Amino acid sequence: MKSISTLCLSFSLFVSTLAHADGLAAAPPEKPVRDTVLTVSFSPQDWGDVSLEASRVMSPGLALGVELLAGLNRSDTTLDVLAVDGYLHGGDDTYGSYMLGVGARARFFLAGTAPEGPWLSPGLAVSRAWRSFTYDSNGLHNETRERQWGASADLLVGYTAIVGNGLVVQLGVGGEAHHGWSRLASRSTGIGEESPTGSSTRARKWTLNERLELSVGWAL
Repeated sequence: MKSISTLCLSFSLFVSTLAHADGLAAAPPEKPVRDTVLTVSFSPQDWGDVSLEASRVMSPGLALGVELLAGLNRSDTTLDVLAVDGYLHGGDDTYGSYMLGVGARARFFLAGTAPEGPWLSPGLAVSRAWRSFTYDSNGLHNETRERQWGASADLLVGYTAIVGNGLVVQLGVGGEAHHGWSRLASRSTGIGEESPTGSSTRARKWTLNERLELSVGWAL
């Protein structure tokens, strides 16, 4: 009788051990904790502007980030200008701009757990821009240079997906309000003139823009 009881107890322990081992084998592997995201962002509206962002998860529904903004654009155009005498005279336009800035951003995740899922994101940024425009045509030379400080605030709604072992794909859309303080200096030389004439003005301007932002990066 005693041997039967011992056998039953041993069998029960064996079955329990197998069940426990089977449960451990069937349990899915835990998802790695990723609380830092590094991305590079582009705007299809202006491929010359990029931003580098580093964000950190502060809670399951909040991530905070800092951004480094940079922009570079240049274009050279040859135009035909209709003169007073009715003849077409060639003209050359050259435009260039450079921009640097810093920003801060918060992402409030509407579902899921940060840093993955749908989100609502307000952001602030300050920037410094340099622009130049030059026009030459038949002895007429005009050059305008602009220096601008800018401050902007935007609101984006978007989604962040983490693919594979940490690849981040992110899309955001929304709007931006920008305020700029500019100083413009112009200088021109007319036909037959030896010394140029110039002028300088200051301007302030508000603009509202649509924002479309595509980001790729890595989650750590």
